[in-house]
Amino acid sequence: MAFTREQAYAALGSLNPSPVFLESYRVKPLPENLDIYFGPPEEFFIAPDTQELYTRNRLVPILDDGNFGLVTFLDPDTRELIQLDVESPDESRAVFHHWQQYLAALMIRVGESVDEDSRVRRMAELVGFSHTDKLFDHFARTAALSGDAWWEERSLFPLSIRAEPGAAADSGG
Repeated sequence: MAFTREQAYAALGSLNPSPVFLESYRVKPLPENLDIYFGPPEEFFIAPDTQELYTRNRLVPILDDGNFGLVTFLDPDTRELIQLDVESPDESRAVFHHWQQYLAALMIRVGESVDEDSRVRRMAELVGFSHTDKLFDHFARTAALSGDAWWEERSLFPLSIRAEPGAAADSGG
């Protein structure tokens, strides 16, 4: 079963994300050039017959990494967010239990590519990331690491982020 753009938009909306994510389906460019980091996985909607290998007829493609290298899917049963590399559809790159964990991974990418701390903070606010201080603590703590130790810490940081108090596991909080 191929998912339509409208179904993907509705699935994304069910997570109650910051409005900028829903705007990414309608508007480009996004504020602070956020479209470099995420957007709808257009290639799946243009060529829906390519989806099955990735979706397994149940995972809904909701976002990509801005260049269709890494796609984020919503599992409608568990409400987990699963990231798959387009080149390796049989391997999950990451599995997030709630939206703030996805945002943590996104903000690591942003923080690694943006030099100005105040801009990273503005971008975090735009996407609704509630753990910006923890992000900067992570960067300070891992600055001296390299190789496998750095990569492991980078991979573990998003999973350390808790859902917001009172937020459902599948909500934007």
